[in-house]
Amino acid sequence: MTFWVLAWLRAFALTVAVELAVAVPLLAPVEPRRARRFAVVALANLATHPLVWFAFPGLAMGPASRLLLSELWAVLAEAAVYRLVWPDVRLRRAALVSLAANAASVTVGLMTTWLAR
Repeated sequence: MTFWVLAWLRAFALTVAVELAVAVPLLAPVEPRRARRFAVVALANLATHPLVWFAFPGLAMGPASRLLLSELWAVLAEAAVYRLVWPDVRLRRAALVSLAANAASVTVGLMTTWLAR
């Protein structure tokens, strides 16, 4: 396994763990089945995280702009997944759940990177 794939797997596992801890309880009013909330949040991350990790770093822009753009992508795409799975969920709830989960995961990721130095 290459260094990049192994690094991505670690980052993905951390991201999913943090976002599950945040999003699953916040989606309880939308979906009573915890296992389904768990699966949807995990799949939403699987749909967004590879692009954040492998595609966005190649963009010709500064690191702060890349981070902002990649997190904006993740928030919007994951909110869209929540709306697709649960059409009755309000756009505001889907966006706020996604924003809260992504804010938590990027904060933990940045802290982990900083502490590893």
